[in-house]
Amino acid sequence: MTFTVTHDPASHAACLTHVGPVDAEEILASRQELRDVAIAQSVRGVLINIRDSSINAEPVQIIDNVQGLVDGLAPGTKLAFVSKAEDQKTVSMIVATVAHSSGRKVGQFHELEKALGWIRLDWDAAVASGFVPIVD
Repeated sequence: MTFTVTHDPASHAACLTHVGPVDAEEILASRQELRDVAIAQSVRGVLINIRDSSINAEPVQIIDNVQGLVDGLAPGTKLAFVSKAEDQKTVSMIVATVAHSSGRKVGQFHELEKALGWIRLDWDAAVASGFVPIVD
């Protein structure tokens, strides 16, 4: 499995980074570890970074794992998702839809630093700093 989960104390975030091909088994293992770090560190948000990976899982497997992740997070925890532009219409949209339907604040990004800034700051400060999620 090619993923890492870290805690970014400066951004109050638990960060998951996938590299290379990612199957359903890795999605499950990584989301469980991400949830554990998020809970242990009482973070403001979690970040999923798939910029350097390719997701090889069925949509229903992605949906089930995103639902499992958001159900295990503390209320109010933000979810930031970083991916290549071509993934925004597929995997990222699935993640955003599931998380939004669970009442989560979700931001989709192309850049890691913007995602971390969005997690760290309240909405007005994030907008003033240019840490605004993409909309298309």
